Amino acid sequence: MSTTWQFYLKQATDTIRNSTAGEFFSTEAVGDVTEALVREGIQNTLDARRKKADGSREPAHARIFLSEMGAALAASRAQHWFSTLWPHVLAPANELRNQPALADPCPYLVFEDFGTMGLTGDPEAHDQFGEDKNRFLRFFRGEGISGSGDDKIIGSWGVGKTVFPRASRISSFFGLTVREDDRKHLLLGRSILKYHRVNEQSYKPDGYFGQSREKDGFMLPCADPAVLAEFRSDFHIKRQAESGLSIVVPWYEINGDDGMTRDKAIAAVLRGFFYPILMGHLAVTVATPSEEITLDATSIMRKVESIGGNLKEELLPMLELAEWARTRLDSEFQSLVAPAPDEAQKWSPELVPESVVQDIRQSLAQRQRVALRVPMHVQAKGGGPEATSFNVFLEHSDEDSDKPVFIRDELIIPRAGAKSVSQVRAIVIVEDRPIAALLRDAEKPAHDEWSTKTANFKDKYQFGPGAINFVRHSVSNLLSIVNQGEQQPDPSITIDFFSIPAEPEDDEAIPARRRKAKNKIEVKRRTPARFRIDKMRGGFSIRPGDPEAPLPPYIDIRVAYDIRRGNPLKKYHPADFDLGKAPIHWDAPENGIEVKKTDGNRMLVQVHHRDFQLDVTGFDTDRELYVKADAKEAADD
Repeated sequence: MSTTWQFYLKQATDTIRNSTAGEFFSTEAVGDVTEALVREGIQNTLDARRKKADGSREPAHARIFLSEMGAALAASRAQHWFSTLWPHVLAPANELRNQPALADPCPYLVFEDFGTMGLTGDPEAHDQFGEDKNRFLRFFRGEGISGSGDDKIIGSWGVGKTVFPRASRISSFFGLTVREDDRKHLLLGRSILKYHRVNEQSYKPDGYFGQSREKDGFMLPCADPAVLAEFRSDFHIKRQAESGLSIVVPWYEINGDDGMTRDKAIAAVLRGFFYPILMGHLAVTVATPSEEITLDATSIMRKVESIGGNLKEELLPMLELAEWARTRLDSEFQSLVAPAPDEAQKWSPELVPESVVQDIRQSLAQRQRVALRVPMHVQAKGGGPEATSFNVFLEHSDEDSDKPVFIRDELIIPRAGAKSVSQVRAIVIVEDRPIAALLRDAEKPAHDEWSTKTANFKDKYQFGPGAINFVRHSVSNLLSIVNQGEQQPDPSITIDFFSIPAEPEDDEAIPARRRKAKNKIEVKRRTPARFRIDKMRGGFSIRPGDPEAPLPPYIDIRVAYDIRRGNPLKKYHPADFDLGKAPIHWDAPENGIEVKKTDGNRMLVQVHHRDFQLDVTGFDTDRELYVKADAKEAADD
């Protein structure tokens, strides 16, 4: 049988459908295309690792090859693989962005995994029922379908594979798999277009590359050794007999904001997967026709050092803390007290023994690291409380504002919604099954944030939202308890906040009172604070104040760049900034606080509950910032 691309005619009983699964992986959701593809590809790799006799998983190796234009497939060879697809690609209804011509060379991206089991399962199956373990079916023919139990350690939505066609300018990809169980080599392609017309006939969105079964036109994967040899040669596939999966994305974007480059791929690997690499469970090679870099447990620190620049400054301290964290013995952890099992999990001073409070204070003051085990309970609806725990690792940081890094089953959750903390670097690692499973259920399809509104989570857990927030805000709440005894009461609901003053040409020219204020935040204190303002780089953050103080219903915020004399607010000019326009940006975690109105340098926010935070950034980092904030009992007060 010959290989070809085939789409299916729409039948009268078929719903007119355009897939929306790819929208879960839009650039707004997960960052640029490189980050989305690397994240999904490596999640699949970690989930597909081969199992050892004792049930643990073998290490895996992922390879990312970018052909660039130097190794792009010649137009004649591109026509060999895509000529029967092209009439469907050209259909106007598909609205493909930056659509190439078939006569153009074809740059391509290859994502391969090794140490994995490949796409096992019956390749002729077309129904999920009774096929729960069929990885081939789920990857090529399923949408919104994932495995169960141990087969879905990291991913759980079954729509992530749409990131591969989304990265292609013709919305298509190939998959070549070598299966661990039967050693078969199988090649199948898939194209996810829109409902479209070719030659006055209407076609469904999904097309396949393979060999058509005579009796019904069902597309089967190609196993012809000659075709597979051509495919390996044309697309620089490294896989030969090793089990696993090789994915080819043709006509990936090279230029522009969505352009995929070697440096972007390396940064995405490091930011998203440094922890499994440190653990020795993953190695990643990023290659182009001219150079190659491999990141593994023995080389990752050295490679980040050699890369240098902002990436080194951002990642190296976190890598060093993570390396220390992974080597801690159980005896080195200090344990907290679990909240009551039969109620919502909430932080309170009673959870942190005084001896632990003192040790954290002393360790951070002496720039020593701290390892903490935080017990809690998870309760599925209809079941009883289940004891579980997660780990928190702390160290001193010179940064004025840092957000903790959250790692769930070795997957970094970049938008967990945690509050920033000052001068503390923190990693929260969640591996114990009950709480790890709850958090995975709360993750959106890109697995980059937690939400109580996901279909996997909603109505599944008793006190579920409280469990998420107990983990999400563990670092800020813990540090609040630790620092509580050292904090001085703040007597007013009006707070003036100043950033670190800029360095002058002549330090002696500054009055003594200004020199004394250098390198610190100045706060006028009068009564127990209903909220507090913390300095951030390029901005400020508003958070809860004294736990005993009443909650402010509204907060009226006014901002200006500071001046040497007079009232900064009176000297504000619209050319300085506008709180409602870029580059000013605010980030308010879910439901805690809501921006009701902005007007130039003024912002009114409504506080919904005590666990609130507002981060406002985008100001000129070379200028002093003045912030005045007042609690209001009503919006028009």
